[in-house]
Amino acid sequence: MFRLPLFLPAVALALPIAAAPVPKETPVTEWPMFGGTPARNMVNTRDRLVKFPESDPNWEKPEDVQKWENEWVLWKARLGTRTHGSPIVAGGRVYVGTNNAHPRNTRDTEKGPDGKIEAVEKGALMCFDAQTGKFLWQAVHDNLTEDVAPTVCLGWGNAGIPSSPAVIGSRVYYVGHDCRVVCADVNGFADGNQGFHNEKYQDVTDADVIWQYDMRRELKVFTHQVTNCSPLVVGNRVFVCTGNGVGTDDITVPAPNAPTLICLDRETGKLLWKDSSPGKSILHGQWCSPAYAAEPVPQVIHGQGDGWLRAFDTATGKLLWKFDGNRKGAQFELGGTGDRSDFVAAPVVHNGRVYIGTGQDPRDGTGLAHMWCIDLKKAVELGAKAPDRDVSPDLLVRTEKREDEEKVITKPNPASALVWVYGGPDDRTWAPRGFRFGRTLSTVAVVDDIVYAAEFGSYLHCLSASTGELHWQYDMQGSIWGSPYYVDGRVLVATDAGDLFVFRHTNRPDRIDAIEEAKNEPNKQAAKEARAAAYKRLEAKYLLAKVEFPAPIRTTPTVVNGVLYVATDDTLYVLKTK
Repeated sequence: MFRLPLFLPAVALALPIAAAPVPKETPVTEWPMFGGTPARNMVNTRDRLVKFPESDPNWEKPEDVQKWENEWVLWKARLGTRTHGSPIVAGGRVYVGTNNAHPRNTRDTEKGPDGKIEAVEKGALMCFDAQTGKFLWQAVHDNLTEDVAPTVCLGWGNAGIPSSPAVIGSRVYYVGHDCRVVCADVNGFADGNQGFHNEKYQDVTDADVIWQYDMRRELKVFTHQVTNCSPLVVGNRVFVCTGNGVGTDDITVPAPNAPTLICLDRETGKLLWKDSSPGKSILHGQWCSPAYAAEPVPQVIHGQGDGWLRAFDTATGKLLWKFDGNRKGAQFELGGTGDRSDFVAAPVVHNGRVYIGTGQDPRDGTGLAHMWCIDLKKAVELGAKAPDRDVSPDLLVRTEKREDEEKVITKPNPASALVWVYGGPDDRTWAPRGFRFGRTLSTVAVVDDIVYAAEFGSYLHCLSASTGELHWQYDMQGSIWGSPYYVDGRVLVATDAGDLFVFRHTNRPDRIDAIEEAKNEPNKQAAKEARAAAYKRLEAKYLLAKVEFPAPIRTTPTVVNGVLYVATDDTLYVLKTK
């Protein structure tokens, strides 16, 4: 079991965009982007998971490890020492974003103070053959430093490239940790140097860059900590969150006019439109990956750094609607003690609704948050008529000062597109914390009218997709950086304790609320025992397996063609499931 210090989460032309073929949620034949499709739903309805490890070896005993690997491991590949990029599998290749702590090229090493050869801190997007595990190529990005990047807030250390790429045909799109959007050839240099010919690194195992767009230089973006976005590719457009954020004081926004969301031409990398809605109101950083909805009108949906969810016309960037992810009067406090948040998780579009939870920089830990469900048809229709296109549930009337506190006066918004909200304060007797849902980095999985929502503070929640009602929740005893992933009646979730959990999915789950069951107990110890008993019932009914890996897992497990991909901080495991 591992408990390590926190660093970074790992979390269309005017006419063609409407007509362009967009992958549907089902069936999927690959996992070519974060969430599988532009809708970002962490659901795989095609693949089977016939079998999976139900136990782990003693990782301290080589003979045990060898026996376990002989039974389960097709191949494995060494990564860096910090991996936030979840495996993307497409075209017979596997892509993982990591750091350069275990260099694949001696060029990326240097002599240390003691004369020993050591790795240079860099980021790397690695590409492997999906069948054999052969290392094919890597895109190496130098770390930004103060002398070359005065317009950037450094501080995440050797985080590497956290972006999960998007693969479309012969091209792979990703965002480097150095604020560059890159389109590369999936073949590397194996088919010659295509497109851009001035790559800094051009060894046989380096990336063949088709085009790149430096958001820091072109748009004056002030990257807070590190850039992290999984590009959204729809039709012939690429949508990217820039990562513009606060400065070294963690308060001031140095570049309020720099964009938060940009749209680039997929073939050339040309800037088509940009949005800077958050302006000076950015709370901290911006790490949310955008999602796409084709109905009722084509729109790109993005959780932004001021805590508002916004939707834009894909062709023009025109604002269609916006939704406040926080209750009126909520306050952001540096260090995580406040109750106002922004977004790290990607929005999920499913059956005409959008699902997203609020979160913060994981260094700030857990705290009060909300899971929102929004009606897309109402949002578009009512947003077109609403002042400022606001479809939030409440409108601010005024703020009254009363002695040492402020009283926020609100009124219901007649243009509200809210379906339901889950979370908020928890004042039940013996509740182990003061809120029902904590800050999240995780994108949800929505299947069979069930929402699986994980929070950074170790809980997995099973909710009704129709009403937001809680069916059950489970404390996984480890921080969750990745997302729950549904496949073949199972839900896979991993933690930074190195644990991979496999839960049974059912479309009519029992209600097992351990906190509710304990609230009438006479004392704290009795309440603790009641919660433990409820968790045991839940485990017996829904927990199928818990497998401990020898390193933290800050990524989302992936299943493609009957193969399970699990990326720990330092190793990509490719496991048999047939």
